[in-house]
Amino acid sequence: MITDTGVRTLVVVGDRFAEFATLNGAITVSKLANLIDRLSLEIELPQQVIFGQGVSESWLNYLKKRAATHNLSIKFVGEWLISARTGRRYCHKQQRRNVLITDPQRASPSQFHMLLSIDDECEIMSDHVSGYHIQGMVLIEAARQVFLAVTECFLLPLKEAYYFAINKFNISYLKFAFPVSTDIHFDLIDSEIGKGDKLFVKAKIRFYQCGECVCEADVDYSAFPESKLALIEKKMAQSSLNHIQSEVLVVAEESALPA
Repeated sequence: MITDTGVRTLVVVGDRFAEFATLNGAITVSKLANLIDRLSLEIELPQQVIFGQGVSESWLNYLKKRAATHNLSIKFVGEWLISARTGRRYCHKQQRRNVLITDPQRASPSQFHMLLSIDDECEIMSDHVSGYHIQGMVLIEAARQVFLAVTECFLLPLKEAYYFAINKFNISYLKFAFPVSTDIHFDLIDSEIGKGDKLFVKAKIRFYQCGECVCEADVDYSAFPESKLALIEKKMAQSSLNHIQSEVLVVAEESALPA
């Protein structure tokens, strides 16, 4: 793609978005790497590369390193989308590749902004990807990580581990979302701290691409100090297990009765 300034620009996406990369102006990370190393001469080298979705931190570093090794003056744009992925603790993930958002930034007392940041190897992308768009389940998980990260960073009344419970989660898809730069807005509708330092929150999360909202979620959730909830949850889980075992025992006894 040649921009208005005459600069050849390509949007680079992860290999799982190969369908999108067939469009004029897009390319996958592996094909761009081959192009930089001149293993492929299919197209002209870009002067500018814009990062889209699906690019891992390791791919980001590799592309920049290889371009520098070959003394190529390629301008990389949008690195923040990848390098600023939030911490695993904030979005409750063990594997960094499963993090889907950047660090939340406070815009006002009740508004927070961040970016969508998908790694090709994240758990939701590992099985089903089709067409040119981002699958809906990816945005659901991203929205979940948004409210976790905002709450962990800005809203919790105590500096200790909290357990989160979703009370309501309604999501609306307004347009197809594509693997390009995506702004996320978190609007705090209502919050209340109850007995035992429990936090109750209502919020709206919106995903924007090219200035338009493509997806929005209304969430209603609670956060409880783990130290006060763990024992209660354990008792409830044991009660559920005991109930299931009792039901099985009754069925077994009834089936043993003579016809």
